[in-house]
Amino acid sequence: MSNNDPAGIPGHACAIRRFADALLCSGGDTQVTIRISDPSTGDTDSQLGLEPPTAEDLQVSPALIKALEPTSDGKRRIEAVVGATALKPIAKQYGIQDVAAWLLVAQGILYYDQLMRIDTVTVDKYLGADCLYHLTATE
Repeated sequence: MSNNDPAGIPGHACAIRRFADALLCSGGDTQVTIRISDPSTGDTDSQLGLEPPTAEDLQVSPALIKALEPTSDGKRRIEAVVGATALKPIAKQYGIQDVAAWLLVAQGILYYDQLMRIDTVTVDKYLGADCLYHLTATE
């Protein structure tokens, strides 16, 4: 490893995450609401689908949201960009290891009071550490 190798600097990935958060904050004080399903309570009615699953709304900040081109059938699409420093502690509370997979099975993103299904999750990594999550959602 050379002295110019950024991987040799302790805490460098943490600094990059803070930089990513600063960029997200520079876009304004925006938060995104992600709706996740609560785990089944184990009773028969919820397991058989007789009762709708309960859900929890998670407000995540800082975030950026931008409108994308609509689908061919005219449905709205958005991209939400969220920092790993905001999502990792929330995922840890739920015992989640793979944040991207967890986001894909979430109910969706609330956007102007409309639930939009998460289609894709892309992770920006630096030195092997997650920095930013790009969530693409469709109504």
